Amino acid sequence: MAASFEQIAWQMYAQLNSEARKAVDSWRSLGNDLTTSLLNSGALGGRRHSAGDPAELHARIANWSAEHELQLAAEHEAAHAIVARALGLGPITVEIRDDMSGVTRHTRTSPVGTAIAAVAAEVWITEFRYFAFPAGDHHGCNADRRKLVMNTTGDMEIFDVHRRAREILAEHREEVLAAAHRLAQDRTLTLD
Repeated sequence: MAASFEQIAWQMYAQLNSEARKAVDSWRSLGNDLTTSLLNSGALGGRRHSAGDPAELHARIANWSAEHELQLAAEHEAAHAIVARALGLGPITVEIRDDMSGVTRHTRTSPVGTAIAAVAAEVWITEFRYFAFPAGDHHGCNADRRKLVMNTTGDMEIFDVHRRAREILAEHREEVLAAAHRLAQDRTLTLD
């Protein structure tokens, strides 16, 4: 399910620094909607846009949405991959397809390791990158949740798996971001 223009506008707003938010808020206080305020304030960079240019507005939002979805997919898959590598489940291959779906494969498996790697993406997006992705990644994490449930035995083990994923991600934060950057550029990644 694609995000609405309003949801995308709020995600864009959430990524602005405080000075840019103030500029947008000034335009909103004049009675403008959020999208018009984002464009007129200049907070998105470049020149200010007229409210009467719907084609340009649609093109900017569509472009931002595609970049945002690619970044979300790249960080999602990078979190799986870095945690799998930290757990010794490599070698690992990662791919992002044209439809922005991704897949992370690791050659070694164990039920607990598979569960930790599966939950890593959701932990990364919801806990480490909430401000970049305030809407989360519910659609992308459904298969991951199934893997988590299939490879754990109950609520306490699920809690432990989340805790372990959080620890690994905190320790390897910069590696996740670097892997996501490479993945967004190349659409494939291999880790030993």
